[in-house]
Amino acid sequence: MSLEKNKDNLRISPKGTNIPGTHRECEEDSCNRLIPCPHIRCQEHRTDMAIKDWVVPHIEP
Repeated sequence: MSLEKNKDNLRISPKGTNIPGTHRECEEDSCNRLIPCPHIRCQEHRTDMAIKDWVVPHIEP
């Protein structure tokens, strides 16, 4: 399994994986923001109860 690197030199988690220390796309169908693993959705699309406890940073592609 190899990690891709994008133009900003971020390590991108391979599709279907969630590797801490890497980034992945938000799981919302219409969103392509990059978020740090182990999060699965960006702040705008989160549905968990801890929405106000910590903010999920994102990078616009």
